[in-house]
Amino acid sequence: MTQRIIEIIIDGYGYNPVTEIDILKNVFSKLSPESKQQFQDDLLPAIRSQHPGITEELAFILLFNRNWLVVHYNETVKRDLEGVSSEALARIREKRTDLKNVRPETCDEVCRLIVETAREKKYAAWAARTPFIDGLREQYPSASTKASGLEAGYEDLRPEVQGNSETGHQQLGNFTVAPQVPLEIAIDIESGRFHQHPLLNEAVEDAKRRNVNLNITIMASGEFGDDGRVHSCWNHLESFLKIVFDRHGMAPEKVRLQAILDGRDAPLKSSVEKDGEKLGFLYKLKDLMEKYDAVESVAWVVGRGIAMDRDYEEERTKTDYMLLTEAQGIEAENFDDAVEMVKKFHSEKIFDPFVKPIAVRDKSGKTRKIEPGDVVVDLNFRADRQRARIAALLNAGEFLQTEAGKKGKAWKLDWMKDMKLSVYCLTEYHPALAGYGAKIAYDIKPQTHNFLSIVAAHCAKTGRPFKYLLGAESTKAVHMGYFIRGRREANETPDCESRFVMPSFGEEHGIATDDDYYKTPQMKAFEVAGKLMNEFALGVYDLAIVNLSNPDMLGHLVIEHFEEGVKGLEYIDQIVEAVFKFCMKEGCCLILTSDHGNIEEFSSSHSLNHIVTTFISPEKNLKLTKDPGTPIKPFDVPWAAVEILGLSQEIEEALPEIPDWIRQKGLVGQSPIRIENQ
Repeated sequence: MTQRIIEIIIDGYGYNPVTEIDILKNVFSKLSPESKQQFQDDLLPAIRSQHPGITEELAFILLFNRNWLVVHYNETVKRDLEGVSSEALARIREKRTDLKNVRPETCDEVCRLIVETAREKKYAAWAARTPFIDGLREQYPSASTKASGLEAGYEDLRPEVQGNSETGHQQLGNFTVAPQVPLEIAIDIESGRFHQHPLLNEAVEDAKRRNVNLNITIMASGEFGDDGRVHSCWNHLESFLKIVFDRHGMAPEKVRLQAILDGRDAPLKSSVEKDGEKLGFLYKLKDLMEKYDAVESVAWVVGRGIAMDRDYEEERTKTDYMLLTEAQGIEAENFDDAVEMVKKFHSEKIFDPFVKPIAVRDKSGKTRKIEPGDVVVDLNFRADRQRARIAALLNAGEFLQTEAGKKGKAWKLDWMKDMKLSVYCLTEYHPALAGYGAKIAYDIKPQTHNFLSIVAAHCAKTGRPFKYLLGAESTKAVHMGYFIRGRREANETPDCESRFVMPSFGEEHGIATDDDYYKTPQMKAFEVAGKLMNEFALGVYDLAIVNLSNPDMLGHLVIEHFEEGVKGLEYIDQIVEAVFKFCMKEGCCLILTSDHGNIEEFSSSHSLNHIVTTFISPEKNLKLTKDPGTPIKPFDVPWAAVEILGLSQEIEEALPEIPDWIRQKGLVGQSPIRIENQ
């Protein structure tokens, strides 16, 4: 039997098993004497019938946790449960469904204490009341899903590289791991091919031959796996500077560098703050440039929220452009003075993402600006936040108007001019930019094992009807398009796809930047869900995939706006309930998943935590193929979809050849579910 499917990607929604067990232990210690006695008299015996030696605290954890997966992924609990059979654990789990009937007042007190304790510990995932999502995870097959490191397509580092929305959507749309550019570049750096790269060397040779300036722009972030590496990697800058200064002997005075501050994929003040052995990135940058007597080459400093806009807000791109081309910004006497300015911004609650433009003077007291005919090298690798800024430097007005128009915006473009720059990009940011003169060091090729591409092509070839729907609000439009299609601007079988994008709240609603989304914690999630159900009810789609972006966008703001993050999760719970009921009425399956962790950590950046994937069918005939203690991978989820669609065997036969290294590392997806009683 085949069924239609709705998949909801709850962006940035992970869980932390250490924090969750800590909360439960705290709650157990806070129980009123009456509730503790009721627990001992009425509930504890049922647990001890399955596990005689269990402690009261552990029995409490087994009965009252909001996320059963925590039993398998908290190391302390796993150790304490060693020797307990999976059958005994399953019977204990079944006892939980009777709890409210046995002692409703105890359950109410525990629920209240869990929320209160989660608020104390700033754990938004449980501070939010999400009874419906909790219930679905309890009643239907749910699997912990690893969404960082190798499983996210990155290098195998320690700490691991955090997942992010770009790679997360690529993995959820691929039948094997979807390797990311940093992995490819890391291999080239190790082998020495990076330093011999023809285009990277051409950029430096061109600037030197024509005696023009070499302007470098990069986000100062991403040394380790847990401090960025989402848009840039520190080793890319280190390696490129070796090409510039060691290989070609470029004069430091002819090199200008723009340091873009992170504060979203790295901690809010990571530009100037130390964390153990880790040093603030501006200090690291100074140390790096001193190796080449080139500290003075740092010419501009600005926050990523200004310089790396992806929502086509004209004023942000213009501000970055005017800093680079006209040195418009606060003027710093030197590099050290710029660092002090950043610290002052922090004291005024303006953190790294929105540090205002700083133009750094050279030894002669002059600020620097990109001159007509200069060479520009952009060392950021992720596409979505480089498109507008590089298009502006290329004078690509038509491109900007087209892309802004897709988001309901019109640009004036009265500030842009044709500077006839030679622009080199580390990777491809948009295929159209090459037509304006952009030169690409590392081509971004479409991923050959993309789920949507392969299924659409196979169905077209075999004459089977297949149509799918993608949906998101505009802040995640590129993820529910280019990225989930496996780095394709369109599916090669275009008639199979429909797509909708709800404009995110904008300046007319008080949302000038990403840091303002706390003002509208509902975001456009209700509109996205409403459109999804209206479209799916037409009966023409076999599959619909939508993104709900609240936990990610609010998760970046959780330190300053914790309550709004909690509220955002509670809105998500309401939406999931509505979609679930719709699916049951329509007789279709529902997959709930995420792309990476974020909101569950009291941090401005993404996390290394697992996410949860839940598989729901009206007949309750979906079963996990693995023990709940074995995590699945994001690229297992498409295999679940083709299993439900009845296409798994055909797709296995239609798959393109898989590279040996992917097979050797166990990075080929497998269906995490089977269908019973077909």
